[in-house]
Amino acid sequence: MLSYNQKLGVFRFVRKIFKFFNLKIFYSREQNYLKGLKIDTIIDVGVAKGTKELLNNFPSSYFHLIEPNPKFWDYISENILTKFNGKLYKTAAGNKSGSFDFFDFDVASSFLQRSDYALENKINVNLDKLDNILNEIKLENALLKIDTEGYELEVLKGANDILKKVDYCIIEVRLQNIDTYNSSELINYLYERNFKIHKILKVYYVKDGIDFMDILFKK
Repeated sequence: MLSYNQKLGVFRFVRKIFKFFNLKIFYSREQNYLKGLKIDTIIDVGVAKGTKELLNNFPSSYFHLIEPNPKFWDYISENILTKFNGKLYKTAAGNKSGSFDFFDFDVASSFLQRSDYALENKINVNLDKLDNILNEIKLENALLKIDTEGYELEVLKGANDILKKVDYCIIEVRLQNIDTYNSSELINYLYERNFKIHKILKVYYVKDGIDFMDILFKK
């Protein structure tokens, strides 16, 4: 395996080639900013097939798994809850309650249509505020993760009680292909509840720029 200095040398060589053809290249050294955090309880909103970074870094934590799409339920039960302590909640989280249409697409799902491609497969799911879904649980050294394809701010608006109890939030902050919130609006919403940006965990690029970022907020 190449050392960091060797990788850097390869990067510099590739960068020269990109520069010759007037192209741009991005590089950053991957770091695990979650390592060393004391987390006993995790609330994972938008589980799909699991959040590997959370499962790998906090294997002894208790996982509250919020996932409304039934196509993921068997996977969660058979591949996550057999290895980790936790509970599956078969509902969506948002800022209202009731039964609503939900778009299912490929490996993800959302309440929102996409501006970059059409979503056609609809299912009906239950929706409730996170404060209601988890109203009886005790939280200590807790982390809230939200990845809901543009519905993140609505989840936060229904989780004001939860936000008082958690120490960290990991939010997928989308910058393109949604019209539900501006990134500054979401960041300010958390700031008003005593959360500040601690680390940017990942940046996802597309040809038109940055699509979205995974941001770690700390109280």
